[in-house]
Parts: sequence; structure tokens; C-alpha cells
Amino acid sequence: MCAAPHLGRHEAEKSPEAERQKRVDPDERAIQIAAAQLRLVTDRRLGKQTPEWVKQLAAEKPHPRAS
Repeated sequence: MCAAPHLGRHEAEKSPEAERQKRVDPDERAIQIAAAQLRLVTDRRLGKQTPEWVKQLAAEKPHPRAS
């Protein structure tokens, strides 16, 4: 039996992370993106591998704030 019978298969399988990201404040997300970008630079200078999820986050563009 599906965990969420009222949802289709695809919608029931969405990750909690994807749902959480929808609720993150745009300013908070911009900070997360900047931190990931800093980690890319730091890892490169230290000769370390950067996890793929950090690379993906660093590649995001922050949403402009509504005036």
C-alpha cells in the first residue's frame, strides 16, 4: 500500500529535502548557496573532493527578493 494513497506514485516519492527546499526563506537559501560556493573554493585549494550535492547547490542562482 502506498504511504500517501491520495497522491500519485511520483508525488508520493518526492524527497523530504525537495519539499523542505520549497519552504526555505529566499535569504536563507542565498546564504546556503554562498556557503556551498565557498566550500568549492576551499576544497579546491586544499585538494579535496567536493560532494556532488555541494556542487549542485553552489550552481544554483539565488532568487531575487521581492520589493
